[in-house]
Amino acid sequence: MVGVVGVVVVGSLAAVGGTAFWMWRKNKTSANALSRMPPNSFVVARIELDQLRVFPPFADLRRTITHPAPDASARETALSRQMQDVVTRCSFDPVDHLRTVFVGADRDLLAGRSTSAWVATGVHDVTPAKARQCFDAVMGLSQGTTTTTTVNGHTVLTPVLRGSTRTPRDPAVHFMDGSMLVAEQGYMPTALRFAYQEAPGLGSSSPIARMMDRLGAQQAVAVAVDVAAIRTQNQQTVNEFADDLVRANPGSADLTLARQMETGGVAISLVGNGVSALARGEFPSATVARPFTVALQSFWAARKAEILSGIGEAQQGFGAMRAMAGLTGGRDAGERFDRIDAGFGVARAAVDQLRIAQDDRSAVVTLTLTPPQVTALVNAARAAQQIASDMARMTGGLPDLLGGGQRPAPQAAPGGLPQIRF
Repeated sequence: MVGVVGVVVVGSLAAVGGTAFWMWRKNKTSANALSRMPPNSFVVARIELDQLRVFPPFADLRRTITHPAPDASARETALSRQMQDVVTRCSFDPVDHLRTVFVGADRDLLAGRSTSAWVATGVHDVTPAKARQCFDAVMGLSQGTTTTTTVNGHTVLTPVLRGSTRTPRDPAVHFMDGSMLVAEQGYMPTALRFAYQEAPGLGSSSPIARMMDRLGAQQAVAVAVDVAAIRTQNQQTVNEFADDLVRANPGSADLTLARQMETGGVAISLVGNGVSALARGEFPSATVARPFTVALQSFWAARKAEILSGIGEAQQGFGAMRAMAGLTGGRDAGERFDRIDAGFGVARAAVDQLRIAQDDRSAVVTLTLTPPQVTALVNAARAAQQIASDMARMTGGLPDLLGGGQRPAPQAAPGGLPQIRF
C-alpha cells in the first residue's frame, strides 16, 4: 500500500499504473508461494501480515506487547523484553518485514503415511544475508545452537534448543531470495524440490488452489480445505457427523448433502477498522448447492433464538460481576461494564447480520462488522480484562474462580530469552 500511496502523489494516471503493477506483483508472489506447497495438499493457509499490521486492534495489541503498562505482569514484561532483544540483535523488527505466510499440508498426513509432510513459506523483503543474521541472533538469545547441512545442494539450518537433541521431526529453515522455507528436517529434501521447481508442487488447477482463488487475494487470512480428501480418509466420521446434524435438526434434512461437499474455504478481510468474514463450501453442481443452502438457512433461523438466549445469559453473568465490582471498589467499574454491555449488543447484532446465500456451486456464509462494531468489541474485551485484573488484585480470588490461578513468570536464562513453554 505504501507504493500505491506514493504513486498517487505523482498523479492519478501513475496511480492507476502503479496499483496495477503492485497487484500483478502480489498475485505473482502468491502464485509462486502456492506452487511451493505439496502437490497433494489437503489444506492450504495464507496470512497477509500487511493487512494485520495496519488493523487497529492488532496494532494496539502489538503496542501493548512492546510497551507494557507499568502494572503489567511478569510474563508480559518478559515477553516485551524478549521482543526488544530480538529487534536489537537483528537491527530491524522482523514483524515489519514479513509480508505473507503460506502453510500447506500433504494428504499423506491424513493417510498416516507421513508425520512431517508439511511446508511453510514466509515472504519477506530483506536479503537472505540479513534474514540469516536475524536467525543467528535469535538463536544466540535463546542460547541454542544451529546445525548447518547441505541438502540437494542448498544450505539448511536446523535450530537445536538448549538441552534438546536432534530428531528428524525438528523444524529446519532454508533462506531464499525474498522468502524463507520451513519444514521438518525429514521432509526438507522434498520441500526444497518444490521450492526450486525441481518437482511439481501445488498446481494452479488443483481444487484447493481454485478455492484459494475464489476466496480472493485481498484477504488477510484465507484457508482452503480439500473436503473430499478428508472424507476419503474419514468416511465413517464424516457420515456420522452429517447424520447427527440432521437428527438434531429434522427440519433441515438436506444438511446431509454436506457429504457431497468437495472443497471448503474460510477467509477474513480487514478493511480499515472493519472485518468481513466468509465461509464457502463448494459442491459438484448448483443442483446440489441449492437445497443445501436452503437447509443451512433453515438451520440458522431455527438456532438464532438459542444463540441470542445464550448471549443474554452471558450478559446477565456480567451483571452479577458488576455488583461484585461495586462492592470491591473497582475503579471506573460502571464505565467498563457499560463497554461490556455495548459489546454484547454488537454480538446480538452480528447474529442478525450473518447471511447465507448460494453462489453457483457454492453455499456461502458471510458476516461483516462495521468499524464502530469492531471498536465496541475491542473496548468490551479490554474492559473485561481490566475488571478481571482489578478484582483479582482486590479479592485475590478471581483467577481461581475462573480456573486460572497464579502462574509463575517464565525463567530467563542468564542474559538470554525467557524459557517459554507451549
